[in-house]
Amino acid sequence: MNKIGMIRLLLALAVFVAGFVSTANAQDDGADTSGAEAPVANSAEAAGDDDTSASAAEKALEKDLAKIWGKRRAVQVVQRRLFQKDARFEAAVFSGIIPNDDFIIYYPVGLRASYHFSEAFTVEGSFAHAIDSPTALTSFLTSDDVGIDLKRADIQEYIRRYFNVNILWAPIYGKISLLGLKLSHFETYVGMGFGFFQTHEVPADNPSGNDKTKASGNTIFGFRWFITDMFNIRTEYRQYFFEKFGGGVSIPVELTVGLGITI
Repeated sequence: MNKIGMIRLLLALAVFVAGFVSTANAQDDGADTSGAEAPVANSAEAAGDDDTSASAAEKALEKDLAKIWGKRRAVQVVQRRLFQKDARFEAAVFSGIIPNDDFIIYYPVGLRASYHFSEAFTVEGSFAHAIDSPTALTSFLTSDDVGIDLKRADIQEYIRRYFNVNILWAPIYGKISLLGLKLSHFETYVGMGFGFFQTHEVPADNPSGNDKTKASGNTIFGFRWFITDMFNIRTEYRQYFFEKFGGGVSIPVELTVGLGITI
């Protein structure tokens, strides 16, 4: 095996130390060649051949390293986004569910408008109207057949609609293979903001109730799934906070799916 072949073998076995190992082997081979009995002139000539061979080996080693590390960089480097949002507007329609009330399930339907002032940060305004529906527990308690005769006034507060302004931060952009059939691009974002809820309160002394507007806060965790550069699907979890009728904090949880259009 010649010196270049030896160096390439060592490179395949231990790429991180190939340079040092190849140099050591080149020196060992030179020592073996000079160890044979030969005239001084021949020894010097052999040493000159060794120097030339070492230079060629180093060049070959550099080429191999460039190929190997070039491939590693191609895998590890953060790739350019296929879909970009910077300095673009986005509008989205959405619907979902607020399931964490024992007596009422809400189905919000709404709109969101956003401006992406960078790939990572977005400012967004949103509006939702909440459609309420009694849970199975409420239907059971208010049924005439049961005899409990729970009055609607005993459900003291209903969500009607809500408005919010949020700042979103998208630190993660990635790709995922869907069943090996399609490569989907997505980003994960978190956010927080403030706004207000419009509710309908039903105190015991006023069965007809009255409308109230309450300040609120919220936190967000969501995914944006890119379909094309213009269209995306958003799946979100939002946790809201506002003052509950009678004291305490109301904490509706909103789960939604939306269609976004970026222009």
